[in-house]
Amino acid sequence: MIKDPSGLLIGHYTPTSAILAEVTHLSNSFDHKFKDDVNSKDSSIKLMAKQIIDTVTVQSALGHSQKEILNFTNNGIYAAKKGIYTDVVQIDTHSQLPTFMYYLGLMDKKHEQLFLRKKEIENMPDYKSDPKLIEEREAIKLELNIYCSTNDTGKGRYVNRLAAMYSGMNFIFDSMHYWGLSNVLNCVNDGYILQIKDDGDFNKQYQDFKQQWQSEFPLLTFSKKHWKYAIINGTQDYILINNSNDYKCRSSQLSTKAFYHQATGKSLDKLKQSEIDNDAFKYAQEKEKVAMMVLYNNLFNNQEPDLYGSNEKLEDLNETKEILIKAGVVNASFLPEKQHYYSFTPDLENSDQDNDYINQLTKRVLDGQIFMSTELLRNRINLLKQLIKVKEVNPDDYANTNHVVMVNSFVPSIVDEIEKNQSIKNWVKYEVEKIEKSDEDKLYQYNLLALTAQIYANEHEENPNSILELVNKLRTTNYLKKLDMGEIIANDPRTLIVDGQLMVKDDKNIYTAKSSVVNHLLKEHFNRQQKQHFTSEKNNVLALLEDKKYKDSLEQGFKSDYQSILLDKNGNIKIDSPFKHKISHHVNVNYNPSIVNDPAYEQLNSFLSHLAPNQTKQLKAMLGLIPLQGTDIMKEIRTFFILKGVSGAGKSTLAQLLKGIFDDENQSESNIISSAQNVNKALLDEHYVDLNDTKKGKIMLWFDDFQSNSKTNIITANAGTVINGAITGVTQTGAAKYEKEHAVKLPSLIVIATNSMPQITQEGTAARMFVIDSPSILRDRSIKAKGKTISISDFVNNSKVKEALFYLIMQEASKILKMNEKQRANLFDRNHSAATNLSRLSDSFLTFLEKNEITAPYDFIGMQTIKLFEVYKQQSNSYNVSYRSFTNQLEMLGLVLKRKNFGGKTYQKVICANSTQLTSAKMKIMRDDFEVYPDCVEKWDSFKQEFIGRLKTWHHGFSELKEKYDKNKDTIMFKPFDFSERG
Repeated sequence: MIKDPSGLLIGHYTPTSAILAEVTHLSNSFDHKFKDDVNSKDSSIKLMAKQIIDTVTVQSALGHSQKEILNFTNNGIYAAKKGIYTDVVQIDTHSQLPTFMYYLGLMDKKHEQLFLRKKEIENMPDYKSDPKLIEEREAIKLELNIYCSTNDTGKGRYVNRLAAMYSGMNFIFDSMHYWGLSNVLNCVNDGYILQIKDDGDFNKQYQDFKQQWQSEFPLLTFSKKHWKYAIINGTQDYILINNSNDYKCRSSQLSTKAFYHQATGKSLDKLKQSEIDNDAFKYAQEKEKVAMMVLYNNLFNNQEPDLYGSNEKLEDLNETKEILIKAGVVNASFLPEKQHYYSFTPDLENSDQDNDYINQLTKRVLDGQIFMSTELLRNRINLLKQLIKVKEVNPDDYANTNHVVMVNSFVPSIVDEIEKNQSIKNWVKYEVEKIEKSDEDKLYQYNLLALTAQIYANEHEENPNSILELVNKLRTTNYLKKLDMGEIIANDPRTLIVDGQLMVKDDKNIYTAKSSVVNHLLKEHFNRQQKQHFTSEKNNVLALLEDKKYKDSLEQGFKSDYQSILLDKNGNIKIDSPFKHKISHHVNVNYNPSIVNDPAYEQLNSFLSHLAPNQTKQLKAMLGLIPLQGTDIMKEIRTFFILKGVSGAGKSTLAQLLKGIFDDENQSESNIISSAQNVNKALLDEHYVDLNDTKKGKIMLWFDDFQSNSKTNIITANAGTVINGAITGVTQTGAAKYEKEHAVKLPSLIVIATNSMPQITQEGTAARMFVIDSPSILRDRSIKAKGKTISISDFVNNSKVKEALFYLIMQEASKILKMNEKQRANLFDRNHSAATNLSRLSDSFLTFLEKNEITAPYDFIGMQTIKLFEVYKQQSNSYNVSYRSFTNQLEMLGLVLKRKNFGGKTYQKVICANSTQLTSAKMKIMRDDFEVYPDCVEKWDSFKQEFIGRLKTWHHGFSELKEKYDKNKDTIMFKPFDFSERG
């Protein structure tokens, strides 16, 4: 460091602006006080304005915009990057102010000797085990602190103390540059907190750091401590934690000092030792310890917290929220947007601008400066016809090679392009918009803009004065000063932009696109005029947020008031703090594995066994799909469900239990039940599609008391197409009333609860249907536990039952994720479905079967598919019947289509049974008894002058072959159709 004539030690990196301010304040003629007009009292003049060195924009659920600043004050440097960090080191300089007073020769002989004696004691081995030496050192330290904090009025007010203070501050700034300013998380006067990447590299760097500074100031000593975690909430408001017993709490609300003040109304800093209330002090210490334990366990401990037990435990959980908030967790969990640092250099040799004064001006404006932007910038030709070379740089490296460096969080107007045919006035308006969105040094930016625009106007024979008037007008009026509302909303800590759609954190700490929540946030940001035209202004904002630069994502899982319940891709269930994850679904119960020991769990299983006595496994697996919405599992399963049963079977009871888990009691719209019970309307009307959006909390589509339309139970082909898309993750189009259309993700779990089978006109949809049968009425004696029957009302109103159901849902989801693909395919194999052979077929195909007296799948065996299709198409008088959907329906009956060699000829897609033996026997009996081959389906024989292979004759041999082959996988071939099951 260099000592200047004022007696100030100046570092290699000390900013010029800081030097000027420090020298001014050290001047004997400088008056450090001014009369405050507000209270007519003398106030101290600050050293200098806060120095902006970086900008951070929100990208996380818990974050918000902030400035990273260095505040050079008369008491040292203060800086803080709010956030939660891992792997940090705190470095402290010992007795920094007395040390620099010693080296500046500002101490009198008495205090100089005391200072040297203190250093002598500190260099003694094991002095900390000698009470007398400890007491002596502490007494000297106190004396020195008092002496160094007293102004020497004989040498000019403030000069004595501030010369050493500023020198120490310049040293701290240089030492932070050694580590890189971007790595400094917090700085308070004589110490700072760094984030490090590697302990080994750091320890070597630390030894070099000490050696470098102690070679210049031998009595300068340091200490360091590694910390696993840091919560930085302000310059003097932070918490460092290694574990629940090893921590350093400087929190303004959770420290011993804070709790003592809360208990007594007195400040520990202002009390003498004899004045401290020992009982209150012990109470405050215990409160701090408990708070640190809560923080560690909820944020950093990987062990699953115990959230069950007594009411006292639940009361503790309520206090947890308050502790996390006071620690600054909600306000300090920031993830910075990627910042790029650029240097701009005019390439004068390759520019069309040959006016020397313009080239020299641009060079001077850009020299020694770097500029920050979140955009990826490229080389460009600016409006002054200069080629501007753009280079991305590391700010620390750049600062090391360039002595005078200014870092700006804006891109200057002098490097910007002007579009072809764009007027200079419109260019100026664009630049003003840019400046108004910036928070940094607007006056400088306006001056540079005015100068640049005037030069352009002069070069292009326009009036420079009119351009200057325009800049002044725009700067001094509200014209063009409205920020991009999309950026404001996107940077609000409560918002996420997911797939171009705005989601807002609600009072349950989950993200939702519900209009009520979104509108509330927008109204906070809108001015009076915007509120008067709220709908159009909202649509404008939503359109801005569709920009691809806004791209957030949600995590899979649920939040209760006390838990985040997460399910990873391997099927592992993890419980974590409710403050740590970005989730869009809330549950009213906790995930509690111990519920299996509660009678409610047995009651639940009894109820599910009653509801689907022959398909309990499939019913539970269906419920296990609830947490798997939006995963590839749903695309793989590609199934929707019909819960078909007699009236009063318990279908609505199950829906009621699910509502109790997933619905918000404060809202009218259910997260379970579809927005409309008419299936066609719910899936095709854009208003209802919007209400069923997963981003608005919908977790499944349950149609209770199934309806399709007023006259029939037909699900239309268009609705079927939407079902097919929803279960495979295809987005639909929705729109709230008076709002613009947008993409909607419907839940991929669709359940239609009904007393009678719906008619599905879309064959592809019918193929994806899985039917669960509920054959019996639910009565009070239906639910049992430990040999006792449970009344339905007691069962439904028992909160433990809902807790048990949620546990079962999560466990089933975990099982499905842990299955292999073959096991999952078998889970909802159509052979397990309660759907009859006919219930999956189209109405026209059923009519075809009945009309032609086709009585069982056996009748089709041996026919060539294309020949049968020609007959079907002719009889149905339909030109839009697809061959593919026709073959799908045959396969739904358990038939297989294969190429067959028979009678010396090859036939494509012959309808076969599962076994080759039955197929061969049927083909032979038709050939031997009727001379009918696979292509002889309702075929005109010109020789016999009659049709051969009439459809009803293909039933031939049924009894004979049934007796021989009605076993194993061929049993289904002989099961007669029951046409009474059609509806």
